Amino acid sequence: MAKVAVVAMNCKFDKAYNMEKFLHYIEEAAEQGVELILFPEVALQMFPPSMAEVDPEAGLYQQREAELIPEGPSTQTLIAKAREHNMYIAWGMAERDPKRIDVLYNSCVLVGPEGYVGHYRKVHNPLTERLYYFPGNEYKVFDTKLGKIGIMICFDKAFPEAARSLAVQGAELILCPTAWPSVEKTEDCPSLYTYNVFDRARAAENMVWFVGANHVGHYEKGDECGHSHIIDPYGKDVCNTYYEEGMAVADIDIQGEYIRARHYGMMMSNLIKDRRPDTYGALTEINEYSLMNGLGAVTEK
Repeated sequence: MAKVAVVAMNCKFDKAYNMEKFLHYIEEAAEQGVELILFPEVALQMFPPSMAEVDPEAGLYQQREAELIPEGPSTQTLIAKAREHNMYIAWGMAERDPKRIDVLYNSCVLVGPEGYVGHYRKVHNPLTERLYYFPGNEYKVFDTKLGKIGIMICFDKAFPEAARSLAVQGAELILCPTAWPSVEKTEDCPSLYTYNVFDRARAAENMVWFVGANHVGHYEKGDECGHSHIIDPYGKDVCNTYYEEGMAVADIDIQGEYIRARHYGMMMSNLIKDRRPDTYGALTEINEYSLMNGLGAVTEK
């Protein structure tokens, strides 16, 4: 069994303030014996205020506050905390490219008792987010003492291929920091419904644990829907922060339930083993309808 925590956080455009909140939740988690904690997307710097409006000042802020990984001060601070508490810590942040000062990535970092484990750069950047960040191009799974951990970020979960890419690499648990908006603060809000459907589907269709951490509270341009949660390999919430800021904690059997799902989840239908990748060629074909982020020109037939 592993004790896992997920945080719903009300951030500010103040990196020092957000880091203090990180440290507060890490200490609270350590008191409960937590072995893995996840914070939301770009929670270190705070996510840009709107994905629907161009904001040059927001871009300059992200540029100014971005850091290198792993040598940046924030990553080094959290490595020290991970070692101190024998804990894995994952969080979202704006990453500066080591070679180009003008290039930023929307990244999630994973550190642990052994130090820096690795980080992932978000592949799917929606709306005006692509004006702030460059896309990543690789889905990564990390070997840890708790098991194999895959990472994706927010809008990535709207694309089943992202989670499936992690699952076929053996991910037993997927971390997904998010900044998902809320249209209205009710449990039947359409935006919240979609948020939940994506998370539960990605868990169930891949028979893996899914941990999603979201922002909560008022942004300059609206609210975030919170509902940071841990979902089991059958697609069911085991804990949830709902609309409140705070931390949800659960004891989960990462590898045991991962294996059990493949026997009991769909009457021994293993959704990874039973795939037919030889029939899915159209999914990776680039055509005139799939040129997002400069994937290349299509030769006319």
